Parts: sequence; structure tokens; C-alpha cells
Amino acid sequence: MNSAAMLCVVLLGVYALVSLLLSVLIQIAWFAGLKSVRQASRDLLAQRMLPSVGALLVTLTVVMPAFLIYEPARQTEEFGPLLVALGLIALATVGDGIRRAWRAWRLTREVLKNCSSSHSSPVPGLQVNILDSSEPIVAMVGGWRPQLIATHSVIAECSREELRQIIAHEAAHLSSGDNLKLLLLLVSPDALAWLPTGRAIIERWRAAAELEADERASGSDRLKRLELASALVKVARLSMRARDRLPPLSLSIAIDNVEGRVRQLLAPAPGAPRYIPVKAALICAALIPVISIPFLGRVQQFVELLVAFGR
Repeated sequence: MNSAAMLCVVLLGVYALVSLLLSVLIQIAWFAGLKSVRQASRDLLAQRMLPSVGALLVTLTVVMPAFLIYEPARQTEEFGPLLVALGLIALATVGDGIRRAWRAWRLTREVLKNCSSSHSSPVPGLQVNILDSSEPIVAMVGGWRPQLIATHSVIAECSREELRQIIAHEAAHLSSGDNLKLLLLLVSPDALAWLPTGRAIIERWRAAAELEADERASGSDRLKRLELASALVKVARLSMRARDRLPPLSLSIAIDNVEGRVRQLLAPAPGAPRYIPVKAALICAALIPVISIPFLGRVQQFVELLVAFGR
């Protein structure tokens, strides 16, 4: 195998190895007590994305430079079964991520095709697409360019003030890029996507994102908080099965932790979420390529061992 093909196989194998190790680390930390800590959505996002983003960072900024600098010029070289297995795992995780992205896009497109009309909303630039469905649905759907959808049953049930707060809630999702974050969570190509912990983190992120959108939409205004709480109760009572009709790439007004959200809106005295120092972690991650420069030779030695293992 020539050096270019060998580099591709090595990068795939290292990506899979680092991703697996980080997935195991998240799994251990989650059951060691992390799941019992009330966290902000940004921290849950960082935890879920760590295996894929961390593996990509190490692969491209550490292993690839080490290989290009220190790999001796050879005509051909064979690799062992461990690297083959890791490469197949990497391809499987990437392929499954693409499959989830395709499914989310297809289901989102099907929902938007059933919208019969659109109307302006109190939020400038935000249109409300009317969905032809018997289910009481209000949701921001899509990833890259999310759109607000609503059904006639919700519009008929809620008052003007309640509808205004519903739209403000969904606009809060839009302004914070929550749908794009949800897309990244759904398609992240790593082994954590196949574990219950990965799904649990996404569910916790959705719940945290809903609470934060409630706070941004209503603030400290008591009347707005009451109107939003009333709207949540009304939509939730109309149907408890709306999630089955919505695509995975959607943030619905009354799906996640409705009771807890209503309690927080009516008695806003929740404990502050524990913030993980994400900025510090990002700075440390950005320094990895610089810190690793003196160790690139050793990194390449490890790559050689990985290539030859079991050969």
C-alpha cells in the first residue's frame, strides 16, 4: 500500500481509537455522577460532541503532521488487523451519522411539504407555517434554516397573548441556534451514538434548551411567564403523542418536561445549573497542536505500533 493510502487508513484508525476512548470516558463520567448534575445546554452539547470533535482534532492536528514528517519513504507497507478493524469502525460511525442526517432531512422535508400557508408573526422576519395536521403542534423544524410550524388546533386553543409567548419561545430557539446544535447532536459520528448514554445526553440537552428558551422568551416579566405556562399546559393537554408525528430535527413547544417548565415559570426559583468550564476546555483543546510538537516523533512511533499490531 502506498503512503497516501496508508495515511488515509491510519487517520481513520486513529479517529476511531480516540473516539472510542473518549466515548468510554463520557460513559464512565456519566454513571459516576455527571448525570445527576443539573447542567446548562452548552455543557451537555460539549459532552456529547467531545468524542467526535476531540478525535478529529487529535487526528488532523497531531497524528497527520507526525505521519507526514516522520514516516519514512517506502514503496509499500502492510498493516495489521487492528488498524483494519478500527478503520471499519470509523467508516461505520461516519456512515451511520450520514444515515441519521439523511433521515432527519427527509422527515423534515415531508413535514414542511404539508404546510399549506404561512403568516407573519410578532417577531420580525419570522414566518409561521400552517401545518395541515390534527395534532396540536408548534415547533421549530429544520437544522441549517429552521422554520416555525403550527397547526390550526393550537392557534384556535390559545389566546393572542399565549400565541405571542409561544412564538417568542420558538424565536429564542432560533436566535441561539438550537436547531443547528440539535443537528450536530443527532449526526455526531462516534460510538456514543450507539449507546443509551448518548441518547440520554441528547434528551437532557433538549430539556435544558427548552428551559433556557422559556427564560429568554419571558425573562422576569410575571405576566409573560404566566401566559407561557398557560400555553404549555393547553398544548400539552391537547395531545401527548405529538412527538411521534414530528421529525427528529425539531424543537416542539410542549414536548420536553412540560411539568417542570411550568413549575419554573410559575415559581422561578430554580437552582443555577452547574457550569463546566467549557471555555477553558476549548482553550486547552486549541493548544493541543502546539503542545504536541515536541512529541510528534513519539506519536509516529505509536502509529507504527498500531500499524504493525497483529501483523
